[in-house]
Amino acid sequence: MRLPALFAISATALLAACAGTPDPGKDPTGSWVGALVTDQGTCPTGRSSTLRIRGREILFTPADGSQVLHGTYTPGSQHYHAELAMTDLDHHPTAVVFNGYPVGQAIGGIFGSPSCRAHITMTRN
Repeated sequence: MRLPALFAISATALLAACAGTPDPGKDPTGSWVGALVTDQGTCPTGRSSTLRIRGREILFTPADGSQVLHGTYTPGSQHYHAELAMTDLDHHPTAVVFNGYPVGQAIGGIFGSPSCRAHITMTRN
C-alpha cells in the first residue's frame, strides 16, 4: 500500500471516530479529565482534575482531591460554573471557583482559589 493511500485511510478512520463524539457545546454530559496549568500562585497540579456533568448537576474536583465544587447546569448553556464556599484561617468567607466553556471537542476552563489561578483543557473520559 502506498503512503498517500495509507494516510487517506488513517485520516478517514480518525474523522469517523470523532464524528461519534457529542459536541460539548450541545451535550456536555459525562466525565471530563485534564491537568491544571498554573497561571499564578500555587495550584494543585500533581494529579488530573475531573469535571462531571450529570443532568443538571456540575461537579469539579481539582487534582481529584477532597474539595468538590458544585454547580447547576442549564441545558443549552455553554457555561459550566461550580464553586465551593469556604472560610480562611481568619474566618473570612472565600470561594474556590471553576468556570468552563466548550472548546472544540474539549472543555476549557479557569480555576481560582485564594492561592491559585490556573487554566485547564479537559477531554471526555
